[in-house]
Amino acid sequence: MTKSQRSLTEYFTLEIALYLLAFTIALVLRLLNLGQSPLTDGEASLALQALQAIRPGTTAFVPAPHPAYIFLTGIAFFIFGTAEFLARFWPALAGTLLVGAPIFFRHELGRKTALVLAFWLAVDPGLVTVSRQVNGPMLALSFSLLAIGLWHTHRPAWSGLFGGLALLSGPAFWQGALGLGLAGLAHRLLVRSKAQPGEVFDEADQKNAYPTRVDTLCWLAALIATIFVVGTYLTRYPQGLATILNSFTTYLAGWTTFSGVSPITLIITLLIFQPLAVIFAMVSLGRWLMRRLHYEIEGRYALLLPVLWFLTSLFLTLIYPSRQVNDLVWVLVPLLAIAADGLSEYLPDEKPHVISFLQAGFVLVLAVLFWNTLIATSQVVPQGNMPRPVIQLGILFGILLLGVLTTTLVALGWSWRTSRDGLVWGLTAAFVIYSTGILWGSTQLRPNEPHELWGNPPGAGQIQLALGTLKNLSEWHTGLADEIDIVSTVDTPSLRWALRNFSAARFTTELQRGEMPSVIITPRSAETPVLTAAYRGQDFVWWVRPAWNGPLPEDFINWLTFRKAPLGYDYIILWARSDLFPGGSVDESNLEQQTAP
Repeated sequence: MTKSQRSLTEYFTLEIALYLLAFTIALVLRLLNLGQSPLTDGEASLALQALQAIRPGTTAFVPAPHPAYIFLTGIAFFIFGTAEFLARFWPALAGTLLVGAPIFFRHELGRKTALVLAFWLAVDPGLVTVSRQVNGPMLALSFSLLAIGLWHTHRPAWSGLFGGLALLSGPAFWQGALGLGLAGLAHRLLVRSKAQPGEVFDEADQKNAYPTRVDTLCWLAALIATIFVVGTYLTRYPQGLATILNSFTTYLAGWTTFSGVSPITLIITLLIFQPLAVIFAMVSLGRWLMRRLHYEIEGRYALLLPVLWFLTSLFLTLIYPSRQVNDLVWVLVPLLAIAADGLSEYLPDEKPHVISFLQAGFVLVLAVLFWNTLIATSQVVPQGNMPRPVIQLGILFGILLLGVLTTTLVALGWSWRTSRDGLVWGLTAAFVIYSTGILWGSTQLRPNEPHELWGNPPGAGQIQLALGTLKNLSEWHTGLADEIDIVSTVDTPSLRWALRNFSAARFTTELQRGEMPSVIITPRSAETPVLTAAYRGQDFVWWVRPAWNGPLPEDFINWLTFRKAPLGYDYIILWARSDLFPGGSVDESNLEQQTAP
């Protein structure tokens, strides 16, 4: 083996090791404490459909427009039993597999850019948060990109498999497919219109432009087989094939239904959760335009498709009336691809200057001071006629001016490149720390809570506390944790999921006269005074909703630094019959007189 061959082998080995590291980081971030928080109503709705697919009971199973999630999760429930972890497992795994998508486009993006993009996909706060929720967008996004990448690298069978799963991922697929399709069409038209006679933009594109007939037939066979197996739930429900049309009609119906999420909320979410990506995307776009103006062939069209994909996806998400914040995952991938191209330009190819490290450390210190100033001034009581925002802006402006002055002095004393590298590395380190903080807050400290913008309110309240109380009552009364008889006049997906293992639980609109179950669950707004004669009640927060007007809370700084915001709470009351407690008794004749019409 020659020296050049040995170095080439070592390079590819290191590259593969780095991709495995990115994959491992993504897997840990998505699976860590995945089942810690209870399922919200939106999550529980899909989880219950997966549960009903494996044990329909007396209710006829009606396939929902999310067959991929229901099929995969139903298999997990059948093998391992039901749990919050398993309900969220497949979206988390799909989010992890998304990290491998840049491998298929290393030639077009460049190996360094593709590797940076893989790590960025692994740790992005928005993608990690959505991956840890029961939803369709992450499945649709990951399976779609894997299908495209596998087709691009001549693996038609696997491409057809993932393409079928993407098609069965629900209405979110059509939103993403429309944006990506429009971007691909515009890219094709622009490249052809700007091509010079005899000019070749990408030899790999020319080679892969015309798939063979065998490839097409293999892809089509795998696609049809996947749709048939997953869509019919292993031929158990043949009517499930109609879910493809159902998901499309559900997506179309979304154009006539307003979700209540403002487009401004989506823009603010991008700026707050992805500031580093936004900055480097602007840098990359500016450099790309400069090369475009100077007619440089290298990199001239490399970013055109991600830019078009970002613009079309963002536009469609903003104008879609039924928009949700987690629909931004279709915007994040092209945004991160553009930003990775910008950041990769500043990764050192050789030993950097020590002054760059010193300046990076100083910039990081200034960023810490900047953040501490936001925290400190939010607690300051304004004196005299000077409002708090003026104090904050004055201090922050001074810190920014000091950063600009330091960068200028380093550029004059050494070189612009030394100063630029120090500034970029310092800002990158600061934003990485910031992103890690909001990632940990949204996934570990406040998962699925309305303090965070990602998700679909209302969030879950004291569900675990209420469920623990029911299990204790059941053990006292029956000796088992899930055998007590329960009647609930509250019928929501989250409550049905919480009571899924209570075989004697029943849901009804109103209690029958003289009916005395061991436990009754009612909304606090419909509290029945009659129950106090024979029952003891305790209220629990079941839903938590944002209680601010507008896209963000009024005290923005306090929300940004501490996630403090006004919230609204909805309660249920858990009524336990008095004779379940030591020394308790029930006067049934008195109760019948009070409940008589």
